[in-house]
Amino acid sequence: MTKKSKHKIHAVNDVKESKHFCMAPWVHMYILPDLKVLPCCVTSHEDSYGSAGEKSLFEAWNSEKFKDMRTKLLNDEPVYSCEYCYTLEKNGSESMRKRLNSQFSQHLDFVKSTSDEGQVNKFKLNYLDFRFSNFCNFKCRGCSPTLSTSWYEDHEKLWDFNSDLPKVVNKIKDYPKIWEELENQFENLEIAYFAGGEPLMMEEHYLCLKHFIENNQVNIELNYNTNLSVLKYKKYDLIEMWRKFKNIKLMISVDDIETRGEYFRSGLVWQKLVSNIEIIRKELPHVEVSINCTISLFNIGRIPLIHNYFYSRGFVDEVGFLFNTLLTPECYRSQILPENMKKKISFKAQMYMKSLFQLYPGKDWSYFISSYQNEIDFMNQEVDQKFFDDFKARTEKLDEIRSESFVETYPELSSLLD
Repeated sequence: MTKKSKHKIHAVNDVKESKHFCMAPWVHMYILPDLKVLPCCVTSHEDSYGSAGEKSLFEAWNSEKFKDMRTKLLNDEPVYSCEYCYTLEKNGSESMRKRLNSQFSQHLDFVKSTSDEGQVNKFKLNYLDFRFSNFCNFKCRGCSPTLSTSWYEDHEKLWDFNSDLPKVVNKIKDYPKIWEELENQFENLEIAYFAGGEPLMMEEHYLCLKHFIENNQVNIELNYNTNLSVLKYKKYDLIEMWRKFKNIKLMISVDDIETRGEYFRSGLVWQKLVSNIEIIRKELPHVEVSINCTISLFNIGRIPLIHNYFYSRGFVDEVGFLFNTLLTPECYRSQILPENMKKKISFKAQMYMKSLFQLYPGKDWSYFISSYQNEIDFMNQEVDQKFFDDFKARTEKLDEIRSESFVETYPELSSLLD
């Protein structure tokens, strides 16, 4: 950025007040198991900013699409790839854009080194999110084969086709040069985010931890989005490795409890999950545990039960229950619920939010209440009727494939299949 007057983003306050600017393309790139490169994990996977298999990471970092994105963002102009964040913000929800701006706005001087064409001559990753593989032992209803190998056969049956794509995608094994480039970036990292697939079942995740430990990078912030189904993998003992790190944020994906949790997140063994959380709490009290709950029509009416289960047991604190709004598949959005159900759910939500101050006095529930209210507001929006029809067809067929029953699991929602 050669002339200050050329762009709108000059100071931290500009970042805070911006409608579209995001730090992502200056501190981060998101790499999928097939080596497709995107600005971040909430960018549509149908989009593409290049391939790490075809070019070096530095070349991908300065692809024409990345440069165009930086130029637009510096002028606080909207970028098509960022629609997911804009949608969440429109509904009052927290977005990836706002989180990254809050976490990395101290690197604004680096942003100012951007050329008028969007080129950044130094490759510097402060935030790692490389999905090394799509391997996962779960096949959650809201997921797909892109990020879960367990979904592969069900996906073919659901859509009546034979896929010509590989079941397991782990292309970094075929490109050792990428791993070398990645290791050269480790010294710049402030946050290493591991998700999947299931990151705790990926060899590369443990190689990263091993590198950090051997190079005394134990102050790096480790962030996880995991199903926490394992605490040991091959020769690696996670508890012992995690002991060495000072800052670990463990986001555990849980969308409901007990049998309903097992239905939506097929592969989950409820008691095993609870046992693993208890082990973490006992052995690693410094680890920040949170529940990452994806809100859909399946569970929005049960938030009081789900939240109270984890909070009353001391598994999470007042800000440890995270709401993640499900937008795809569209037919699972909470918005498709009928109006009579929405009214009951809204009333129950208001009663629970008020009750928290009596149940747990002296606690600050502002974050939870604000996040919960955003989900209720989102649910109460209108939605295209075709999504309702899609829900019925998809649910009935997937129940048949998996020998499961939506009606038996969610009797209060059974009328959705009438």
